[in-house]
Parts: sequence; C-alpha cells; structure tokens
Amino acid sequence: MDIGVLRRDGRTDPFFDGTAAGRLVVRRCEACDRWFAPDASGCPGCGEEELGWAEASGAATLVTWTILPKEPPAFLALVELAEGPWLHARLDGVERADLREGLALRAAFEHPDEGESYVLFRPWTERGSVR
Repeated sequence: MDIGVLRRDGRTDPFFDGTAAGRLVVRRCEACDRWFAPDASGCPGCGEEELGWAEASGAATLVTWTILPKEPPAFLALVELAEGPWLHARLDGVERADLREGLALRAAFEHPDEGESYVLFRPWTERGSVR
C-alpha cells in the first residue's frame, strides 16, 4: 500500500530516528511512568510538561480496524501498545479472516527509498510472526 512520503516535523525526530533503526520509540512520563503516543506534549496524569522518549517493546493488540476497498486491500488499524498508548498504523501479513479484536501484534518497520521509515504491525504468536 502506498502511503505517500513521510517527513518528520522536528517534534518527532526521536520517533523517526527509532523507526530508521528498527526500534519503536514513544513518549514516556518519567515522573509517573505513563507512556504516550509520539505526538503527546505533556502528561495529563501528573501535569509533567516535559515527556521523555523511551523504547517500547513493540508488542501490541488490535483494538479496531478498517479495510480500504482496493486491490490488494489495505488494512488500517488502531492498536494498543503493551505499554498503554494507542497508535494508528497499517497492518501487514493479515487476511480478512485473521482480524479480530485483541489479535496479538508485533511492530515491524518499512524503510522506503524516499522519506522516513515507519512502523506497521504484523500478527504475532508465542512462536513469532505468523506471516
């Protein structure tokens, strides 16, 4: 699925540096140990205004999804990271029949010729990726 060319905006440099290295890096409040999506600017729990960056495990579960009607179909999802934040991302290596709420996923990374690397998610079992 062609998603266009991604460009960083300065606020998310650590996120894109992480994806380029094959790591999922998100925001984390060190004061109260809460995790947030990369675009978060402060902690609503404790009021901390300076969030740090931390490497997430890459484990996630499928919350909801939509299928774009094209060939091949494109699967777009809202996933919940094991650390708590929710991210919008593309699903890869899935079939319509695989999709269900709570499906175990693992982060994977695409490294296009132009633009920034990005994260997508694939189904995961105890034995590893299923596709």
